[in-house]
Amino acid sequence: MTPSPPDLAAVDLLDHDLFADHEPWEVFELLQREAPVYRHPEPGGRGFWALTAYDDVAAVLRDPKTFSSELGGAARIEDLPEDVLEARRNFLEFDPPKHGRYRRLISTSFTPGAVGRYEEWLRGLIAGRLHRVVGTGPFDLVSELAAPIPIQVLARLLGLPEADLPRLISLGDRLLVDTDPEFVGELAYAAGRAEDRYKPFGSPWGEELCALGRAYYDDRRAWPRDDVLTLIAKATLDGRPLSDRDLDNIFALLIVAGNETTRQAIALGTLALATHPDEYARLRADRSLIASATEELLRYASPVWYFRRTTTRPVQVREVRIEAGEKVVIWFAAANRDPAHYPDPHRLDLARNPTDQLTFGRGGPHHCLGAHLARLEVRVFLEELVARVAEVQPAGEALRHRSNFTNGLKRLPVRLSPG
Repeated sequence: MTPSPPDLAAVDLLDHDLFADHEPWEVFELLQREAPVYRHPEPGGRGFWALTAYDDVAAVLRDPKTFSSELGGAARIEDLPEDVLEARRNFLEFDPPKHGRYRRLISTSFTPGAVGRYEEWLRGLIAGRLHRVVGTGPFDLVSELAAPIPIQVLARLLGLPEADLPRLISLGDRLLVDTDPEFVGELAYAAGRAEDRYKPFGSPWGEELCALGRAYYDDRRAWPRDDVLTLIAKATLDGRPLSDRDLDNIFALLIVAGNETTRQAIALGTLALATHPDEYARLRADRSLIASATEELLRYASPVWYFRRTTTRPVQVREVRIEAGEKVVIWFAAANRDPAHYPDPHRLDLARNPTDQLTFGRGGPHHCLGAHLARLEVRVFLEELVARVAEVQPAGEALRHRSNFTNGLKRLPVRLSPG
């Protein structure tokens, strides 16, 4: 049952419990209808502008000169001191041209041609994982499929040892979903500890994750291989090796972003298929819809709720003037459900083919580096799923992350009937 829409005065996009309870589309519908450029209060802070309409979010993404990722950071709404931002900053939080210089160090490993080399291996991986669970009764799709597939793909690309993958998943979860007590305990309700503020993501587990990364880098310097970790370990900018801080932050970003987003695209996408059996049957009957279904599920799932930007000059968005230095938070998932852009946006339509969906931050220099890889993983997963599974059935309540940043599931009980 969809909750009743609140009044604007009651909107609280900083309430992590709201997002743990359900996907709060009723809140975003209210904002899109009444205040698509909304001045959101911030207890203990200076407030921020929440943008929820597709056209506005897309325009911000295309204009990094006006809407900076570097000023104030991109993945946190709250303000942090500049020295803390500098300590944590990864290339996601650099503006052009600096962003592009870092990105180009590894971007050739993420082109369609480069990731296409993994398709045959990926198909075997997914087929093997499905073979273990199809027809076995209820199981947790997150732990058996959605989590293992992306981290093993990332391991193949980076050159990570398989024995370390469970620990890397656990550490990545703690860094990214630091507002969920299942992952970080009572720290979920705290503002962060002073002793952790300079660590990647401000996390007490950042040091442990980066220690693993440093060992991998040392190994690649001694014994270079054909993998992304070697590219990073041996990279130079302006004739100088990357700093230890850069190396730590890049590694933390790759583990978190390269794993969690695709995991949730698979988990939330499968939940959508389980709750829309007619659409799943349609896909099995017409497998030419796979490419369209991939885009629709990425739109429908939207694994990231928001990113932040900071204005570098006064700018007008719709009828609203936003001054220089203001926080602007662009809500990707809301934009992907904007009825002005996608008619009947809450309806799953596997023939919709929304190739302009914003899950990867379409347009602009910050378009997701791993977009081609994520699309490959979701497409091959769908192809192998429809070839082996007659029905995807819910087998219990899905358990959501307590986070207003990552839209994700911790557990998803399902049954996969062979067919």
